[in-house]
Amino acid sequence: MALTPQQRAADLVSRIPVANKWRLFGNSAGNIPSLQIPSYQWWSEALHGVAGSPGVTWAAPTTCATSFPQICTTGASFDTDLWEQIGQVISTEARAFSNAGHAGLTFWTPNLNIFRDPRWGRGQETPGEDPYLTSQYVRHYVYNLQYSSEDPKRLKMSSCCKHYAAYSLENWGGNDRCSFNAVVTQQDIADTYFPAFEACISPAGAAASGIMCSYNAVNGVPSCANSFLLTDTARNKWSFNGYITGDCGAVSCVQNNHHYTNNSDDTCKAVLTAGLDIDCGDFLPNNLAAAVSHNAVSMATVDHALTNLYAVLIRLGLFDPEEVQPYRKIGPDQINTPSAQALALRAAREGLVLLKNEGSALPLSKTLGSIAIIGPNAMATTVMQGNYYGTACSLTSPLVAIKNVISNVNYAQGSTIQTLDQSGFEAACTAAKSSSATVFIGGITNDIEAEGHDRDSIAWPGVQPQLIERLTQCSKGPVILVVMGGGTVDMTAQRDNANVSAIIWAGYPGQAGGQAIADVLFGTVSPAGRLAQTIYPAGYVNQVKMSDMGMRPSSVNPGRTYRFYPGPVVYPFGTGLSYTTFTYKWSNTSVWSIPADLVHKNIGDESSFLTSPALASVTAVVTNTGKVASDCVVLAFAVGPDAGKNGNPIKSLFGFKRIFTLNPGQEATVTFPVTSYDLSYVHNNGSRASAPGDWLFEVEGAITKINVEA
Repeated sequence: MALTPQQRAADLVSRIPVANKWRLFGNSAGNIPSLQIPSYQWWSEALHGVAGSPGVTWAAPTTCATSFPQICTTGASFDTDLWEQIGQVISTEARAFSNAGHAGLTFWTPNLNIFRDPRWGRGQETPGEDPYLTSQYVRHYVYNLQYSSEDPKRLKMSSCCKHYAAYSLENWGGNDRCSFNAVVTQQDIADTYFPAFEACISPAGAAASGIMCSYNAVNGVPSCANSFLLTDTARNKWSFNGYITGDCGAVSCVQNNHHYTNNSDDTCKAVLTAGLDIDCGDFLPNNLAAAVSHNAVSMATVDHALTNLYAVLIRLGLFDPEEVQPYRKIGPDQINTPSAQALALRAAREGLVLLKNEGSALPLSKTLGSIAIIGPNAMATTVMQGNYYGTACSLTSPLVAIKNVISNVNYAQGSTIQTLDQSGFEAACTAAKSSSATVFIGGITNDIEAEGHDRDSIAWPGVQPQLIERLTQCSKGPVILVVMGGGTVDMTAQRDNANVSAIIWAGYPGQAGGQAIADVLFGTVSPAGRLAQTIYPAGYVNQVKMSDMGMRPSSVNPGRTYRFYPGPVVYPFGTGLSYTTFTYKWSNTSVWSIPADLVHKNIGDESSFLTSPALASVTAVVTNTGKVASDCVVLAFAVGPDAGKNGNPIKSLFGFKRIFTLNPGQEATVTFPVTSYDLSYVHNNGSRASAPGDWLFEVEGAITKINVEA
């Protein structure tokens, strides 16, 4: 009988000389000369394409990679098929890099933390603020990163779910991520912070083979020394099968920043006994031998961690003959193929969100006499990649793409992103006065939001709003805004200004972002993306500290995200217009009442939202009542009894579907299953219970209901 990867790994570890074991506990793992095992770099990145990282080499024949939109834009597509195809392409290109000796096979992606606060510098890396959306994203994306029918016995690459858990603060208000203690209620853990991680690592979800524990502590215990997170929940409750790495430097943070331990022996013991397997850094390689010699850590604990590590490398095929592995045949000719380029363009098009379109100002005519292109992001190239990006094989700026459509383009930068210099306003107005339409392309960049850097303000930076206001006064034609950025800016003034005709949110749209923007502006495609985050007024951030992890309203917190914040917003989660019109109605509800006991039966401690059976279904009918063929994103929300009261969500997304190319007059039906998890609430202690009463299911104002009978 063939040995399992875990058994093979245990045998291998038993043969490693003890003196060689310590060097294996850092991301730059040393070689094992006696076994002819070379060194290995665990740290490679592929958030939205193979990305710059210690494990990745940009040299012939792997000089570039397909650069898909940043995840904030991809999430706004609400397209599960797209997420799957992106996963397949990235894993193929990752294999091509690896086969050329230019990358490992352990890629630390995705970031599935909830974008709970608009100031967070890394919110751009996530699908958005909703736990259901994020869970669905990781299920479809991660599974297709790792698994393929080409070789069902092996992983194509290893995905690492990060940052576990409750991580969404970089450096704000004197709180640094390496020392921050995230105080989180059991209620918020259960229904906001945990679901995406369960979806990522559970065998019933994406079955990822890696977890990265985060810098922060959770309720007083550093994540990388937290046995409740790493062992009790991930391995024992969710049946995680893989390795656990600390974020880079996080093991050192346990001792030197959190002061959870006060010596290296105790630190090694704390992280390894909690369930950590490897350190991104050199704390464990430098201190573990001494910890073992001092009897703080047993060799059994050391070997257990190494076995977890090598089991993943064995599942990747690193110790199997090359000739029996289809993935070893993937070459550099499969990087940035025509189909990958088309997919990057599709992703960028699908993620653009039309927020405003007064008087059907868009789409612009391709026979427009002239156009003014203004703004600090008009010539953006690498800016469109966001962070955690690689060398793109091509990057087309919006300005260049628009010039390919309209020959008479009048360009002026007008302003920078964040300086107060207004000297470019006159040139911008000169261009706008002489053009049939004006497009302003601005927003924010990684200079303002990034890893290690949160924002203090969500207002427009610099003098961009003043420039926009000036353009509305001097432009001959309509003024259209294209806003880039992972986090959003307060667009209240622009929303309410009748002279701003249209607003497009673009996020960071990747290598084909410029082309996608031009395609939407000129109607080559109709936009259908939906906001995956709430756009708040600037004053929102004055109402709640970023360090307050609570999702629900309190005396010091107005609530977070569309699920718990009842106050005024600029644009709510789910906003997104089209160049056509749609009507929505419910056509069928399979049952009208369900006993509360039946609901409760499927939400016990041993149950999971990933496997909960459907108790009912609701079917929506969508009809294109306009004159333009367009995709349509259908978002279905559940509104329970006492919604918005006593800590209950105002509403919660429980289903979505992107319908492709719905022609004028054509209708489509979408059926959403309703499970016990859609008919229940999480209580203060983190337990879930049925909620008797009428549950309303809403799609764009159309409502049907199911009664949960007490």
